[in-house]
Amino acid sequence: MPLPVSLLAAALVASIGVLFATTQHHRITEDNLRHSGLLIFQPDKFQGAKKTHRYFEGWYYKFVTSNDNAEFFGIDANLSLNGDFSMAVVPGIFLGNATNSAESHAFVFVTLNGQRQHYYRFSLDEFSYANSRDEIYIQVGDNRFSHQGVSLNLYPREDDADLVLRGNLTFYNTSSWPVSLFQLGAMGPVGWMPGLECTHGVLSFDHEIHGYLTVSSTREATDPKTISMDRGRGYTEKDYGRSFPSTWVWIQTNSFRNNPGTSLFVSIARIPTPLFRWEFPGFTAAIWHNGRLIPFATWSGAKFEELRVSEDEKNQQSKKMESNYRIEITVDRRNVPEVLLYAPVNLTRMEPFVWEALRATVHLRLTNYQSGEVLVDDIGDYAGLEVHGDVQWLVDNLCGKIPSNRLICL
Repeated sequence: MPLPVSLLAAALVASIGVLFATTQHHRITEDNLRHSGLLIFQPDKFQGAKKTHRYFEGWYYKFVTSNDNAEFFGIDANLSLNGDFSMAVVPGIFLGNATNSAESHAFVFVTLNGQRQHYYRFSLDEFSYANSRDEIYIQVGDNRFSHQGVSLNLYPREDDADLVLRGNLTFYNTSSWPVSLFQLGAMGPVGWMPGLECTHGVLSFDHEIHGYLTVSSTREATDPKTISMDRGRGYTEKDYGRSFPSTWVWIQTNSFRNNPGTSLFVSIARIPTPLFRWEFPGFTAAIWHNGRLIPFATWSGAKFEELRVSEDEKNQQSKKMESNYRIEITVDRRNVPEVLLYAPVNLTRMEPFVWEALRATVHLRLTNYQSGEVLVDDIGDYAGLEVHGDVQWLVDNLCGKIPSNRLICL
């Protein structure tokens, strides 16, 4: 018989309390936690060192440079790089259903301007990492990724790619989601629950980029194109676990026209509990504005007023009563190209099945709920958008929507 919800919550609180009791005589700062040696407080580090099968881990790096910042040399129509540029680069590792699975491999996949994906496959022997206090990175082949920047040397090797991509990018003024004993970054206290299907982390809401990339294609006999990323903007997140949820909506942009440095992140998902056969709607969202984090999540008491999804746009409204903020978001994906991305499937393989747009447009309005003061009313460009699975289930069951047939949500 399943435990009552109250007992489950009590068990989680008790487990956190044990950790708190062992550290209450010490000063517990975020820096202490991040250097404690416990990976749960260090989401940027590789989490899968002890995993042998049924596991994936991926880091999502997004780079954007606008018309005003871009310098393009030798550009032609073949790569459709026409003065503005957005790119996602995702390194990671996948371990199949058996320890010696032929499907286990490391990877890097790339999409430019929301066009086709390029998937570079590597052997597990070509994946390495550093998790020391002084040095944190992952390396896939000749490509290195860290919190401070990336070094790329990608070329096709009889895999699903035809892009040659090289360059070095350095990040400045990164801004991570803070961690504490009771709020494990984007996951909040839910991050303490063992056996989660998928764990998410926001490693940097926004940062400045400096460096250059060279791009060419093996499809066409053309000279490499050089792209200046100086003064571009970046964003970094990650996922790790057994598999993606069956249903989710994801939105991200940090390219607001009148509020440089402001970043929006939204994730709404259908979440299975690890111990029982229950599934719950949950969401976590945040605005990074003027160097301050404003979270909106089910674990923080935020509630949805409305969620609408159509073929042309996705509209979401949410309010967080405790902090007296309200956000209204409208995402326009009309006439926006989408690319089919690789993701783990059935714990056995990686294959393309997730559609993502990288050039959607977001209208964000952030309001002080009590005073009515409008803090942000702006348009965000180059928005990442994924709408996957039975989204109507989220519309019907999202916490805060009346009536709701769910007792709790994560």
